[in-house]
Amino acid sequence: MVKLFCDNEFCIYQKQGKCILESVHLDIQGNCADCIYVRIKEDTLNHLKDKLLNHL
Repeated sequence: MVKLFCDNEFCIYQKQGKCILESVHLDIQGNCADCIYVRIKEDTLNHLKDKLLNHL
């Protein structure tokens, strides 16, 4: 089975840079139609952004 590379770290099907699905469906623009995004609470996201900005 061929694994597709995937850079979308927010998709639940992406693991270590590859798609874990056996097959995917692409829309007319070539975007994955099977992608499901991880939901991150806004306060958690803001906390992580601030933490990274302070590190930089």
